[in-house]
Amino acid sequence: MLSNSRCPAFAALVALAACAPARVADSGRPVTVDPVAGADVAADTATSEIDLETRLVAMARAARGPEADLPAIKPLGISWSADPTEGSAFGIVLHQRPTGRAPDRIEGQFAGGTIVFGKLKGQWFGIAAAPIGVSGPETLTLRMRFEDGAAYEQTVVVDVRPTVFASTNLRVDSRFSSPPPEVQNRIREEREFVRGLLATVSPEWLLDGPFEPPRPLDVTSPFGQARMFNGELRSRHTGLDLRGRTGTPARAAARGRVVFAGNLYFAGNAVYIDHGLGVYTGYFHLSRIVVAPGDEVRSGDLIGEVGATGRVTAAHLHWFLSVGGQSLDAGSLLGIRLPDSE
Repeated sequence: MLSNSRCPAFAALVALAACAPARVADSGRPVTVDPVAGADVAADTATSEIDLETRLVAMARAARGPEADLPAIKPLGISWSADPTEGSAFGIVLHQRPTGRAPDRIEGQFAGGTIVFGKLKGQWFGIAAAPIGVSGPETLTLRMRFEDGAAYEQTVVVDVRPTVFASTNLRVDSRFSSPPPEVQNRIREEREFVRGLLATVSPEWLLDGPFEPPRPLDVTSPFGQARMFNGELRSRHTGLDLRGRTGTPARAAARGRVVFAGNLYFAGNAVYIDHGLGVYTGYFHLSRIVVAPGDEVRSGDLIGEVGATGRVTAAHLHWFLSVGGQSLDAGSLLGIRLPDSE
């Protein structure tokens, strides 16, 4: 560890951080972490933590002179949607200090997944996944890379609240609990196709405004609901079901590009929209599709009509979200605040 005598700049930074009190966030305000001035408190409870000592050491090393292997920049302020929950997506905004060097590329790691950041309204923005099975304190690691090849790393701890997921237990004849053998090849091929589709990361954000619900938020089946057949867990519900009669409108949740519009065994008539940087929404069981692959859509544009196609028993819209290949609660998109301006 660097001593105060060897690096006066380090001592000054430590003193500055120690003197700055943490502030309590107003209700509903995103959590903001300033690595130098301290950490705000999440809207209800836990204080977001940062590995301050390690960051200050890195800053001191950068300030020592031309031999430093880290760029002489100030750390980024970080803000994210308050109270991320298990099974949800949350947005992260990075606030570059005006006196610091601007990174050329930023990537993040959180809960075993990769977060790809892109510029949106002049600020670095990414959407992170807190998948089912992840709760409690989780480390968010940011890696900033610069045009000259230099790199800088910053970490912060995000507290993920656990979610209690609903469950249903159905007693059915074994003949109906699994798809028939003659369609198993089709199911495997479609599963691989969709997995590859959702693993594709387009190079920039296509968003131009916040996410909106594709239908009124009248939920008939929540995300993550455990599906038990004869007492055995067979699957989890990977979408958010919204009530709707056959023929009623289904609309795009945000600006993006249609990457699939067709029929799948389980999803029926389905549309997938790419919103950029690994974020996709899906709209399943449609009775009619009115868009085609390659179409550019905006929030609220009609993409199809509610139906009961695929493996369902009644008409509804299954709204799906994938971030970095992880299935998440699409409803969590409605709590993501996008950057306002530079």
